[in-house]
Amino acid sequence: MRLRRFEAEDMAEVHHLFHASVHELAGQFYTPQQLAAWAPDDIDPAEWGERFLDQYSAVAEEDGRILGFGSIDAPSGYVDMLYVLPSAAGHGVGKTLLRALEAESEAQRLYSFVSFAAEGFFRHMGYAPLRLNAAERRGIVLENLLMERFR
Repeated sequence: MRLRRFEAEDMAEVHHLFHASVHELAGQFYTPQQLAAWAPDDIDPAEWGERFLDQYSAVAEEDGRILGFGSIDAPSGYVDMLYVLPSAAGHGVGKTLLRALEAESEAQRLYSFVSFAAEGFFRHMGYAPLRLNAAERRGIVLENLLMERFR
């Protein structure tokens, strides 16, 4: 597995991975309506592309296939996205990506809004929950956790 910076050409594969990760890994924590609002079939590639290019964004790949991706706002320490293919979950992809993202930030406080599906992973990586959070996507409310860790 190797890590590299996200490239605009990765968008279609990253969107497929995002959709699969949300719908397959978070299904026991969220309703079908919440999953559809969070990871819809139709995304705005330009909006997503901007989000990736405005932050430090990386992909983990093996044999030309993207296994996971993530992004961080390096100045603030905000881990915005971290997703892995369902088939790659539990094989170190998320851990490798998260540590690489964290290394790009000099912030003493690292934080993220974490789904209930990812809570255990983030706890394992040293993050602690601060509070429950409610996010709205396409008119649907999804609860998650604000989690942080200090260096």
